[in-house]
Amino acid sequence: MVYNLKIPGWMPESELKTLEQLALTVPPYGTMIEVGSFCGRSSWCWAKSVHPTVKVKCLDIWDPSQHPFHPPAVIGESEEFHQDFGVANSLDEVTGSLENFKQYTTDCPNIEAFQGASPYDFKSWPEQSANLIFLDGVHHNPTFCDDLNFWFWRLIPGGILCGDDFARTHPDVIWTVQDFSKQYGLTFMVQGRIWTLQRPPQINLLEFLISKTGHPETNEAK
Repeated sequence: MVYNLKIPGWMPESELKTLEQLALTVPPYGTMIEVGSFCGRSSWCWAKSVHPTVKVKCLDIWDPSQHPFHPPAVIGESEEFHQDFGVANSLDEVTGSLENFKQYTTDCPNIEAFQGASPYDFKSWPEQSANLIFLDGVHHNPTFCDDLNFWFWRLIPGGILCGDDFARTHPDVIWTVQDFSKQYGLTFMVQGRIWTLQRPPQINLLEFLISKTGHPETNEAK
């Protein structure tokens, strides 16, 4: 079991198992990106599941004033805890702060934290620089749409884009993934609430866009 169910978060064990399998697709010395790391529940799983040489780059605003939500984790010492939401000694340890994230992932040397609002604070992030990208930040549009359109082009050809909350409670995720896949002729899969799609192995981005849409200007989302 390469996940820590005591770390506060909303991701159930069944989805963490899916992340384990996705992590195996990242080659040694590769790079993956997680958008929306919160306290590090899924980040820890990624870091422990990938090859030790893989760089795990975690992005989040880590600002409880902007994201004043927390999972119903068990607070205080207890022999039992809710495995879907984690456990903490106090409410302060359940907030999405950078301090909490670093504390919960202190034993993950392959993690690097980047604080900012995705994708707007990361416009200079290089294209074709990641083998896998996981979106679990804002789940409503326009932000989710901007995230998907921005980060897809940061994948290397053949890389995997995936995310959480493909569910009726988050219709923008469903509609945006479906529309994006249809626009570029991609096939996406869903396991539980985890969705995945793959960037085709085309090397030339402009040729790929023209072949799928006939209009190179469709790359405006970058």
